[in-house]
Amino acid sequence: PDSLQYTELPPMPVPVDDAVAVVYADRYIYLVSGWHDTDNVDLVQLLDLETLSWSRATGFPGPPVFGHAGGISGQTPVICDGVKVVPKTDGTRQFSASRACFKGQINAANPNKIEWERIEHPPGPARYRMAATGSPTGRIYFAGGSDNPYNYNGIGYDGVPSSPSSEVFAYDVASSSWLQLASMPFASMDHRALLPLHDGYLLVGGMGSGQTVLNRTLLLDLE
Repeated sequence: PDSLQYTELPPMPVPVDDAVAVVYADRYIYLVSGWHDTDNVDLVQLLDLETLSWSRATGFPGPPVFGHAGGISGQTPVICDGVKVVPKTDGTRQFSASRACFKGQINAANPNKIEWERIEHPPGPARYRMAATGSPTGRIYFAGGSDNPYNYNGIGYDGVPSSPSSEVFAYDVASSSWLQLASMPFASMDHRALLPLHDGYLLVGGMGSGQTVLNRTLLLDLE
């Protein structure tokens, strides 16, 4: 940001999209699960920004997914939901929501080691393409998304137009519990991250009702 220039870094060993990226200790970038080529992968790929080298961390313990969401606070990443691939029916690939959340504990002495455990899911169904981030106060925030996984056009894999959510949840690391926060003033899906900004968290763009792509931004006060 100081030079207003991009620098190309070493490419991922296994290219993925629709993955979750979290940063630990201002040095390590973890790419969790995601879509590669023809299927999801359970890989957790780790980029060390000091050595500019990639390695593999402890794999994701849940069903491999894409369109999941997550964040990290301290040494604790939390990853939720997304879409898993289910066995083919009549030769056709099927996709299904994965209603599952996992919490990790990164080993400070060996950042490639993560102790994963499944945790309670927040109230309601699995959600797809939520906006999420972690906070320095020990919370992981999740906002919006949809309970009907969809293709790029917002039409569900089941052929039904997907509807966005306005709900906001927080996972509190210290108490290992979920909090349901005030809903957003409008529903929105098709997100990746919430961006920390000043004393809030910025939600940028997204897709609203009727498969309308949004050009608005929203600063959420979540603390």
